[in-house]
Amino acid sequence: MRLPKELITHIADTITAELENKEMVKYAAPKAAISTTIADVIADNMVAEDRLNKEVEKILSAHEAVIAKGQMDYRKVFELTKQKLAKERGIIL
Repeated sequence: MRLPKELITHIADTITAELENKEMVKYAAPKAAISTTIADVIADNMVAEDRLNKEVEKILSAHEAVIAKGQMDYRKVFELTKQKLAKERGIIL
C-alpha cells in the first residue's frame, strides 16, 4: 500500500467533514463510522490496485522478450495492460 494508514484516516476524516461542511450530505450515522467506512473503501481500493499491479507485472514478465524485441515501452505496455484489466474487473483507478 502506498499510503500509510494514518494518512488514509486523515483523508477519510477530511472527506467526511468537507461533505458535511458544504452541506452536501446530512449524516444519519455517527461521523466516525462514516469516516471509517470511507477509509476502508480507500484502503481496499489500494490493495486491489496493488494486486492488479503484481498481476500485470507477472503477465508482462512472461512476454518480456517480445516487448524488448518489439522495442515497446515497458511502462506504456504496463499502463495499457493495467487499464484493460481494471476495466474488465470493475476496478476504479
